[in-house]
Amino acid sequence: MTPDPGQVRTAAELGAALKALAAGRSYRDLDRQARRNPPDRLPSSTLTDLFRGKPSGETLEVFLRACDVARGERQVWQQALQRVRAAALGLDRLIRVADASPRLLGVHEPIDAAGVIEDLPVYVRRDRDDGPRGVRELVAKASRQGGLVLIKGFSSVGKTRCAYEAIRELLPDWWLLYPADVADLEEAAAAGTERLVVWLDELQRYLEGPEPLRAGLVRTLMHRRVVLIATLWSDRYAAYAQAPTGDEPGPVGDAGELLRLANVVHLDAHLTASEQERALGAATADPRIRSALESKDYGLFQVIAAAPQLIDRCRGADPYAAAVLAAAVDATRLGVRSPLRADLLREAAPGYCDARQRGQAPANWFEASMAYLTQKLNGAAAVLAPVGPAQRMGEPVGYVLADYLAQYLGVERRLSKVPAIAWRALLSYLTDPIDEFAVGRAAHNRLLYVYAEPLLLRAWNEGHPNALFELSTLLTAQGRVDDLRAWEELGGTGSVLTDLLLVEGREGELRALTEAGNQDAVWALAELYFEQGREQDLVALAAAGNERAAVRLKDLGREADLRRMARAGIRDACARLAVLLFRQGREEELRTLAEAGDWYAAARLADLAFYRGREDELRSLGEAGNEEALRHLSTLLRQQPWKKGPDLLSRGGKRSWLVALNAAEEKLYSEEAKLQDVVAQQALITFEQGREDVLRAQAETGNKWAGGLLVRLLFAQGRDMEARRIRRYGLLPADEVL
Repeated sequence: MTPDPGQVRTAAELGAALKALAAGRSYRDLDRQARRNPPDRLPSSTLTDLFRGKPSGETLEVFLRACDVARGERQVWQQALQRVRAAALGLDRLIRVADASPRLLGVHEPIDAAGVIEDLPVYVRRDRDDGPRGVRELVAKASRQGGLVLIKGFSSVGKTRCAYEAIRELLPDWWLLYPADVADLEEAAAAGTERLVVWLDELQRYLEGPEPLRAGLVRTLMHRRVVLIATLWSDRYAAYAQAPTGDEPGPVGDAGELLRLANVVHLDAHLTASEQERALGAATADPRIRSALESKDYGLFQVIAAAPQLIDRCRGADPYAAAVLAAAVDATRLGVRSPLRADLLREAAPGYCDARQRGQAPANWFEASMAYLTQKLNGAAAVLAPVGPAQRMGEPVGYVLADYLAQYLGVERRLSKVPAIAWRALLSYLTDPIDEFAVGRAAHNRLLYVYAEPLLLRAWNEGHPNALFELSTLLTAQGRVDDLRAWEELGGTGSVLTDLLLVEGREGELRALTEAGNQDAVWALAELYFEQGREQDLVALAAAGNERAAVRLKDLGREADLRRMARAGIRDACARLAVLLFRQGREEELRTLAEAGDWYAAARLADLAFYRGREDELRSLGEAGNEEALRHLSTLLRQQPWKKGPDLLSRGGKRSWLVALNAAEEKLYSEEAKLQDVVAQQALITFEQGREDVLRAQAETGNKWAGGLLVRLLFAQGRDMEARRIRRYGLLPADEVL
């Protein structure tokens, strides 16, 4: 009996109805059904949430397509999901802004001082609180028409307190939602609660993961006049903002679009003269502020958050506590966001001690180290803060490094190698796909493929949206078609294999996989014929039931219509025509349109030159003002050279060319990206000096340009076998034993 979505009111009812709709199909069968419509996928973790009645709207749509539900009926199911969300977001889950606890919202616990009664120090009003485009003006504007206000800055500069004080003063009677995940935000959008503030402290928690926050959902909330207020570290803001929205897969690219919706306010770590004057006034009533103002080495807010005591604690650690701390810092800077398990820290720490220290370690070295690092300082922060599960008390599941130390010590250890035993501990104990992807990508950048591959594969199998792209770049660079095919036979990475065969134009293998029933190959073969303009072959595929071929035939057939609309100045037609010509490699037609002033054709012409590895043409286009060509030229210095093929070092003057690109990069990249250019230059200079040992060390500490240049240097020195070995297998840490 077909379930009736019109009768669904609760999450339990929705889950039961979806199970009935699945009609006994296994998770594996549903995933295979979904893959008929690339890039649709249904990993097991996503299906688990779906059958509990808590899917995202996007996941529900993919599931319904996999179950062959007609378009009109899918809308009825989506309406059922909206009813469930609206019922789940009852007012019992919300609190008034005036009743919210600042500590629970993320305001740092302050230091203790004699005679203090209030939990929080007196608030020192910031210059950015008031005035044009100040925090309060932006929050007031958002309360009238909806909006996202983002406060960015480094750790312990008062971001969260600034946001809290703004909504407490301006919107005390509004409802406040502190969402646990993106599903809560989707429920809020469905419920349409009036006078709602959405609290997004540490915005990165919502931008990463299998179900990241998308710009479309933020727009929906803004249209409903919801006030969204968020905080974010400056370096993470730079990383998200510099990602191109069109080329970068998954949430990183979409995060850039989301950030453009925000009104951004930057908070500095140091007080201005007027802020200093207000702080002196507050110091008469609050000894904590008085004590903080006496510090010459730290800012007011850093002292309030116990930053000096944290640094002193780290400097005074014995070798074993220092080793545990170094392991925590390295795990955090490599990208781990989940609480660090005690087992991980215990297993990684010996890699940070020398042989004598390991031999003399007391039996309770780890317990004593954890007691030292978890002790609260001045009643405020600890170096490592224990984190417990939702259901039980006093049983920590892991430890979180203090924010200030994550930034301060992360910079200090930026050029330090991560020992092999620490990589193995991460490989053994990471279970969250966000963490696995981040650490896998960090290992990939260091040419440590022995760790990168299993971490990325696990992240992909657990549903991380970017892991597939990262894994495919790794395997494509290695040319590992046989390994990809073996994984495909196990039901693992079929789309990676077909993507690689498509890129390399290996028609015979794609056709063989298609005849064997591989749905990814069915799609890829149609794409190959479309890119090559092979209309008759597309007709044959479409006649055999290939739906993708039928779609691509329509695209080919519409070229005349697109040209007519493009001549009429319709932008969408110009863009689609340029993409069509680009995909078919019709360079001269693109050039003709570009010379006639078609911006879209000019951009796709630069894309074509980039993917064909024609650096000289990119230079010519860039000198003529083609911004897309300038972006690609800069990108070439950010990539491992073997990936795209161009010989970046075929002639001199590359550093002067970097200088020539500065004007264009001012518009295209953030300050963080310019810092990365310095790192790229360091690797380039080392290459020019022929210093293999330094290049190798740079690669091992995370300089992703150094790895590609190391391979090129070995080829230039005639050491082809060694170069091919590194390109195929990567580097192996000196302390690693296979």
